[in-house]
Amino acid sequence: MMNWLKIIATLTLLSFFSNANAEGYCNDGPGASEDSDGVITFTGAESAMGDCAFAPDEYTIKIYKMALCTSVPTRPTTTDTYDVSSCVDVIVSPEGQDVNLAAGSEMTLSGVTRPANGSYSYGYLLMANTFGIKAKKQFTNTMHTFLDGATGNYCWTLDSSAYDSQSNGAGWENPSPLAECGGAGGTAGTYNATLDQFDVGEYTAGPISVTGGTLSADLITDANGLVVTATQTADRLFGVQTFTTPVIVSTDSSLFTVSFGVNQASSMWMTDEGAANQYDVYAIGSGPFSTFMTVE
Repeated sequence: MMNWLKIIATLTLLSFFSNANAEGYCNDGPGASEDSDGVITFTGAESAMGDCAFAPDEYTIKIYKMALCTSVPTRPTTTDTYDVSSCVDVIVSPEGQDVNLAAGSEMTLSGVTRPANGSYSYGYLLMANTFGIKAKKQFTNTMHTFLDGATGNYCWTLDSSAYDSQSNGAGWENPSPLAECGGAGGTAGTYNATLDQFDVGEYTAGPISVTGGTLSADLITDANGLVVTATQTADRLFGVQTFTTPVIVSTDSSLFTVSFGVNQASSMWMTDEGAANQYDVYAIGSGPFSTFMTVE
């Protein structure tokens, strides 16, 4: 089952504010389950488990642009930048706006423009490719801080930063600087995870099916708008969504709602510890996103 973390933003004339609601699920296949209190149980080899996704306590992103489009934007390549000439800007923020998707939070965003009247079947989002993750999770298992750190039934993020391409534990100091496990008294910090590849050597993704349509994403640089060709070089994420149901803006429209969804908002990055149903944790990672837009 997919896990969704959403920010819902409402535009009424001059105001733009957001609420977030977090729900976590970890029951997608063998070896991983989450009870009604949010406590996770792992069983068996880590490599044989199904996906285990859950909502972090906080999830911070930086948005530069959000727009609605009448025809599908042209995605960037390694030689040509993207074409968004069919799009109408909804948010423009040259310096970027930090949005915290913590459950129940509200914030005011600037640089918001009412979309022009029309039918929009597509949307695009330009954002930073660094995600601030703050999470603390309880387990029935004994969890170990990778590799020889503290153990316990809780794990949490630490104040730290890393690229996804380097967050697999290789070459780190011992214990992991990104996450820690121990008792109930542990305090979560913010792990700034920079998405610099979707998989080894892959810098584009999609289109993939998401709730509300299909999503494509590209890792680019702000300097030239081109898809990167190496890790630790991207500084922007360019995402295009095709909506299942077009967004219709008319003269009578007065309410504009944007939901920003994070599929598999966070998950444990871990390896088998060596004892049955015990695991070494080196990070609590991030996941992809999608957007939903409606007008009333």
